[in-house]
Amino acid sequence: MSKLHKAFTLLSFCFMLIACTKQLPQTPSNKGNVADKNTVSLLAINQNLAKKEDSLIKTFALGQVKTYKKSPIGFWYNIDRVGHGSAIKDSVICKFSYRLLSLKGKMLQQDQQKIVVGKKQIVTGIEEGLKLMNKGDSATFIVPWYLAYGMKGNAPAIPAYTSIVCKINVEN
Repeated sequence: MSKLHKAFTLLSFCFMLIACTKQLPQTPSNKGNVADKNTVSLLAINQNLAKKEDSLIKTFALGQVKTYKKSPIGFWYNIDRVGHGSAIKDSVICKFSYRLLSLKGKMLQQDQQKIVVGKKQIVTGIEEGLKLMNKGDSATFIVPWYLAYGMKGNAPAIPAYTSIVCKINVEN
């Protein structure tokens, strides 16, 4: 092979390496960090709705015979019966039965479930409540709509914007 042929082959190989590199993705120019007026308005509306709901639930919880504690994320809870099982943590398989009621006491849903805690297989308020329990415990949670089924609900059983009372029994 001649020197010219070797140089041409090397140059062709370098050109292919440069041409075949993938270009980095670029952020669209219309996607800045500035929120538009509609987003800001909707955020303010939702924050006001959540504050009103928190006030309503606080009044409801304090009016009950049982003593409820408020969790850091906003639901209220009472451990009705203490079991002797292990603590429920993320990645633990948890089998439980539950009854969901409206704040007015209307039965909305009841079922049994088996989930892996931390995998978002149930609503946030109940999943976080389970993490406060041990296997064998029974508890009652008062969960605001924004930690339960939210703005959509869970048709047909649970309407939109419905806060729930969840009576739950965890198996050993």
